[in-house]
Amino acid sequence: MDDLRRVRYFLAVAEHKHFGRAADALHITQPALSQQIKALERELGVELITRNGRGFALTPAGLALYEGGPQMLTAAAELERVIRARAAGRSGELKVALTRSGSDSAISRRLRAFRNEFPDIAVSTITGWTSWNLELLESGAIDIALIRGNIEYPKIQTQLIGREEAAVTVPREHPLAERTTVDFTDIINEPIVLWARESGPEYYDELISHIWGTGTPNLVAVESDAEQVLDSVSSGVGISVLDRKRATRIAHENIAVIPFRENPPKIAIQLAWLRNSQAPALTQFLSWWRRDTPTPDR
Repeated sequence: MDDLRRVRYFLAVAEHKHFGRAADALHITQPALSQQIKALERELGVELITRNGRGFALTPAGLALYEGGPQMLTAAAELERVIRARAAGRSGELKVALTRSGSDSAISRRLRAFRNEFPDIAVSTITGWTSWNLELLESGAIDIALIRGNIEYPKIQTQLIGREEAAVTVPREHPLAERTTVDFTDIINEPIVLWARESGPEYYDELISHIWGTGTPNLVAVESDAEQVLDSVSSGVGISVLDRKRATRIAHENIAVIPFRENPPKIAIQLAWLRNSQAPALTQFLSWWRRDTPTPDR
């Protein structure tokens, strides 16, 4: 910082023990250097250097500045670095909300890569569900959220990062379990177990309309999350439609995950953030994400 230059000048004089040599090292004239030292003394209200005909000596105040000055300049330089890094989005904090299924996706690997490239940005994550993540986003409690489904909120901007293909889950003893693929007509009259619509209305409605059109599923149970849905499926309560990759990963041994033969539901996975946010760390993250990640086809 320019306001500390006089301290740097003083330290150069004290180090070289000679005004002329210090002036040469600083690339300024000796008279200018002397004026800057006197100005520093006036600013501090103390005498730093005792001058005599043959040279000078540091006063007790000068010795104190000589001993503490380097640490002060180092601290000031570090503070300047932090300020500039924060303004440029290279440091700070980024609060991210994942979804239960989204935490299993490629975004987890991407977050690790971001942390490695920007170690001065503290990335913290929480895991919830789409509607809760959106509430946190609108309240300002988080910077960016992973959501499922196509949303339209005036205050929120989104970016598509992928799509999840849905598949049918059935107990192993179910007649459909021997099938390699299924059609919509195979399940529209089956007893269905789903998660609560409130956790992700957009995703829920997209899934229902894609399979049942203007009709409604034969809903026999509503569970809190995919794990509970699969427990009900395993118990023979009904069958379900879940994200294919996640269902395959967490399904019980007695559950079959069967893809749709054609036109499977594909639900949008998106990043969401406040439209008017100017948070530097968020800006840096979005720029970094777009730099290395192709946008999926809509």
